[in-house]
Amino acid sequence: MRQKVSQIGNSDLNAELDCSLHAGTPLTEAHSMNATPVRDRLRRLVPSKIKRFLRQFLPQGLIHAKDYVGTDRTSGQLQFELLKREGLGPGSKVLEIGCGCLHAGIPLIQYLEKGNYVGVDPNEWLRQEAMRDRRVRQLVTDKQARFLSVDDFDASELGIKFDLVLSHSVLSHCAHGQLEQFLRNASKVITPGGRILASIRLAQGNACGSSGTPDQEDSMHEKWQYPDVSWFRLSTITKTADTLGLMVVHIPKYTEFYTRTRPHEFHDWVVFFWKR
Repeated sequence: MRQKVSQIGNSDLNAELDCSLHAGTPLTEAHSMNATPVRDRLRRLVPSKIKRFLRQFLPQGLIHAKDYVGTDRTSGQLQFELLKREGLGPGSKVLEIGCGCLHAGIPLIQYLEKGNYVGVDPNEWLRQEAMRDRRVRQLVTDKQARFLSVDDFDASELGIKFDLVLSHSVLSHCAHGQLEQFLRNASKVITPGGRILASIRLAQGNACGSSGTPDQEDSMHEKWQYPDVSWFRLSTITKTADTLGLMVVHIPKYTEFYTRTRPHEFHDWVVFFWKR
């Protein structure tokens, strides 16, 4: 079911995003592809009992949103860094499919020029929880970020061609047939030199903790699997991309980089782009 496009303003917003538990911290942080984030290293020094104690002071809606998406601001920063590896610049136009509670969206919106970020997610309540924070509301308003509440991955109604599409933890839960739908709709809104950076679960597993499937075959699910997981053979992904005129490259080093900081997010990462 397709729904409305929204450009969020102050009057629409009634949620919060401060996943660090520290309301005074900046919205983005410096981060190196070759180093563990400072905040993450500091978090490891905080005993788990203290973390659980502090968690009780978070709004219940935000806790539910964070638990639902299974990521945090550190994860969002890692995705931001991967996009920079794929050529992200302030002038890039970026579409995020599965923007959730804006863990990647916040650093992207802050970094990009005005009007260059669009987020897609059918679960509008997740970004509403992100919007409780006054700083996030102001950032979204100032940067004219836009959002689509659709469940078919299609942002073509905006008439925008994007340089980069980001999608984390979407294909890893989709039905088998939704892989083709995702690629068809994402590819029709990218520029001739555009790239789609997506995480997925490969059936053969990986060296960073993913077991794959017992038979290393596609899981062939008929429905969306969240919170369960879908699996695809790399050959299936390649064949599906090929039918749409796309090339795909599997990048294991992105998984290695990601899991150094987020060891339980051992998704495989692939990049799609038009055949030359």
